[in-house]
Order: sequence, then C-alpha cells, then structure tokens
Amino acid sequence: MTTVNPFSLSGLIRRFWRKAMLTWGLTLLDAAALVAIPVAIGWAVDDLLNGSWTGVFKLGGICLVLLVVGAGRRFYDTRVYTKIYCTVADEVVATERQKGSPLSTVSARVSLFKEFVDFLEESIPSLLNEFIGLFGTLAIIAVIDLRVFFACLGAAVLTMTVYWLSSGKIFRLNQGMNDETERQVDVLESGDRPAVRRHFRFLADWQIRMSDLDTLNYSVIWLALSGVLVYTVIAVATSGAATMGQVVSVVMYVFGFIEAVLAFPLYYAQLIRLREIAGRLAMPASGKG
Repeated sequence: MTTVNPFSLSGLIRRFWRKAMLTWGLTLLDAAALVAIPVAIGWAVDDLLNGSWTGVFKLGGICLVLLVVGAGRRFYDTRVYTKIYCTVADEVVATERQKGSPLSTVSARVSLFKEFVDFLEESIPSLLNEFIGLFGTLAIIAVIDLRVFFACLGAAVLTMTVYWLSSGKIFRLNQGMNDETERQVDVLESGDRPAVRRHFRFLADWQIRMSDLDTLNYSVIWLALSGVLVYTVIAVATSGAATMGQVVSVVMYVFGFIEAVLAFPLYYAQLIRLREIAGRLAMPASGKG
C-alpha cells in the first residue's frame, strides 16, 4: 500500500475532508448560481422589451442566493482553515526538528506549507467555481451555437497543450526559488551584506524567470481567446436567428469561458509548485544543524 505524504495536498484532503465537505458543497451551489446569471440576464432583457418584470425578479433572486451562499461559505472557511494550519504547521516544525533541519530550513518550510492551506481555502473553491462554470458554459454554448462551441473547444485544447509543455520548466523554476528561500535565515544571520544582496538578487531572478514564462504562455493563449471572442460577436450578431437577449447571453457566456480558461493555468502552476514543496517536506534537510 502506497504511503501518502501527510504534508501533501492529497494527504491534507484525506485527513480533513469532512471539515471541507460543507465549504465544497456551498461552492458548487455558488457555481451553479453563477452559471445561471447570463441566462437570467437574457430573460430580464427579453421580458423588459416585452413589458414584463418577471425576468428581473428571477435575476434578483439568483443574486440573493449568491449573496447568502457566498457569505456563509466565507465565514465558515476562515475558521476551519485557520485551525487546520495551526494543527499541521506545528507538526511540520516537529518533523523538521526530528530531521535535525537548521532553523533556516524549518522557517522556510513552515512558510511554504502555508501555501497548501491557502490552496485549500482559496484556490479549490475558486477552481470548483471555474470548473463548473467552464463546463456549464460550454454546454449552454453548444445548445445555442455549435460554431462558437467548437471555437471555444479549440482554444481550451490549445491552452492545455501550452501549459502541459511548460510543466517541467515551471517545476524547475519553483525548485530553484524554494532552494534559495530555504537559505534566507542563514544568509541574514551571517551579516554579510554582499551575500544578503546576492540572495535577494537570486530570489528576484527566479521570480522574473517565472513571470517571463507565464507572460509568454499568457500571450499565446490570449491571442487565441481574443479571436474566439471576436468570432462569437460576428457569428451570433449576423446569424439573424437570435433575439437581443440571446445575443447578450452568448457573448457573456463566451466572456465567462475566456475568464475560466485564463484562470485554470494559474491553478495548474500552483499545483506544480505544491508538488515540489510536498517533495521537499518529505525529504531530509540538506543543510547542517
């Protein structure tokens, strides 16, 4: 039986999944309501043009659901994930002391571990929102206009390909930056100003290299997504088969699709970073006590 690293994302989810179930359930409800917003806007526009307020009331009801669910989830999240961090951060410190890790390594790894809790609290709910929104949006677009659906699908495949090809480099850049981060306390304690300057310059260099890679990937993807958006406006507006409300809904759905596609690579890069950190936490320290 494979041993699960307790300081990995999968290890934390297995251990604390009962506490997280409520927030994930609320997140799914929140995502479903968000997917319905563009359709509700289309209803409101068409009903108002026909002298009816029914669509407006439906839109208002969905917005009220979003308020109640979103506020409730946030109140709950803060309390649950703060307790998780306090519990496991103490275990990280104890484990590193047993390994004989130097203070610099212990301090860095506790800080790095915080990224796991942040991912559970902030990124997973957002990821669920984006996931539901993306597939719900694609399903609705497919019903309304298959041409736009296939354009969106092509852009999504291109995005996955670009980031899959970049995954190895993203891992290596995070590895280099985390190696340098673990040296920080030792460098600062040395009092050697040239060494301190070199340390922060190295950190800045790693950050710039990661940013440059992300910018390059973003530029390629944005060109494709911009083409999809322009094509959608032209295709739907000139089809002659859609009402004004349907035109507004489709364009809003495609814009929502673009936002989701741009967000997914950020979560993917975070997961690669967390994989590197998990491996680091599971290994003996390389420094000397």
